[in-house]
Amino acid sequence: MAYDIVVIGGGLFGAGIARDAAGRGLSVCLFEQEDFGAGATSRGSRLVTGGLNALETLDFTRVREDIREREILRRTAPHLVQPQPCLIPFYGQGVLAQTRLRAGLALTDALGFDQSLPVHQALSASEARARAPGLRAEGLTGAALVWEAAVPRIERLALEIALDARRHGAQLRTHTRVEMLCWEREPRGRARVVGVRWQDRLTGEEGRTETGLVVAAAGAWQSGLDASLEGRPRLVKSVSLVGPPLPGRGDALVFPREEEGRLLVVTPWPQASWVGSIETDFVGDLDTAHATGKEVAALVRLVRDFLPDAAWDDPALALAAVRAPLPPHAVSFGVAAPTYDIRDPGANGGVQDGLVTVSGSRVTGVRAVSEEVVDLACRKLGRALSTPPCRTASAPLPAPAGPTLDAPVLDDAALRAAVEWAVAEEECRTLRDFLERRALPVRIVDRGRSAIVVEAMADLLGWDSDRRAREVKAYEADQALTQAFRVL
Repeated sequence: MAYDIVVIGGGLFGAGIARDAAGRGLSVCLFEQEDFGAGATSRGSRLVTGGLNALETLDFTRVREDIREREILRRTAPHLVQPQPCLIPFYGQGVLAQTRLRAGLALTDALGFDQSLPVHQALSASEARARAPGLRAEGLTGAALVWEAAVPRIERLALEIALDARRHGAQLRTHTRVEMLCWEREPRGRARVVGVRWQDRLTGEEGRTETGLVVAAAGAWQSGLDASLEGRPRLVKSVSLVGPPLPGRGDALVFPREEEGRLLVVTPWPQASWVGSIETDFVGDLDTAHATGKEVAALVRLVRDFLPDAAWDDPALALAAVRAPLPPHAVSFGVAAPTYDIRDPGANGGVQDGLVTVSGSRVTGVRAVSEEVVDLACRKLGRALSTPPCRTASAPLPAPAGPTLDAPVLDDAALRAAVEWAVAEEECRTLRDFLERRALPVRIVDRGRSAIVVEAMADLLGWDSDRRAREVKAYEADQALTQAFRVL
């Protein structure tokens, strides 16, 4: 079967593009080499920010767009996107730095005139420590309380976006690697992508899928799709930690790092907290990317500078996300890092057509970027006038109808029921799929229950003893990467 669009990559961007395109009536096939949200999506801060990333740049356009998109996410996926108070402590920054921060907060309030969240509040040092008792008292001059949003289970967001694409007719193929793009020569030295060759990594099945357009949203794996895609770009690795919950009122803590133009963020997570991130250049095997002991120690030192008594000497796990950095982008005040990049190699005299690539680094803009990509796809397919407009700004993302997984501990029957639902309705094909992205954060809570999940999945999917052993080994290997910093 030929599809209007083949999407490569099942992170937030790939799933969002598939959902938007399918919702407009285009035929879509989405390929993901692992599972939805298994890559960099699951290793980010889980904050849906309206203005935090533009505090020091005073980027008017970005602030307004971010606020709008945050409101859309809160309205269309309230079961996943929750209000999140964020505390920004002031530690004697220079006059200019504090002026920029306060101007950024005022700008956020002004441009968020129609937002549903409260405006920011100025707090004294004592009020800040009352909300977050672990803050270092020395040098603390005050703080700002800003309301943003958070997605504690961001893997579920990617999954549910993909499942909604399926409801609208999209074909989903997980654990299926696109091995190469299929090109067709055209006159005047041009070439067009007309399909993809793929292999199912679990069954070994191979095939070719024809398409009118390929949209590649494969992140760091993008250049591996085809030798013609510019060669391997520079890659960076972001390191994040998961540790014990912090005392206080559940605020996310945001510490501006002026010397790097970045934010250090500590975010509440179920029965834990997440902190990140630092970045280093990455060279190596993408499938085995991990945090080193040196990187973890450096991140712990940063946290300890602001939270001296936090119990971060022994983090529960360390996560490494690899991505290609986006090109620089200048704005009117200062320099703001770009949040996404869309490329059409066939435009402006380019000789490669039938392909669009997209990459991005923040959850806030996923829906708008998906809309822009699908608008471009409709134009390239000659369907701009016959295709309905985007509906994702108003269409709710349906909450799952299956068994709830909200309880921190499930009895055996409830756990089996959850596995049955995940396999039947949620594209769950491996042990890792369930334990890491369908259930609660099993990496932290209730690790010993995996045997029940293995047996249930084996019964449902017909695994023999060898397949069971391979599933357990793959899960344990993945867990070992989150602990590799202890020995490397």
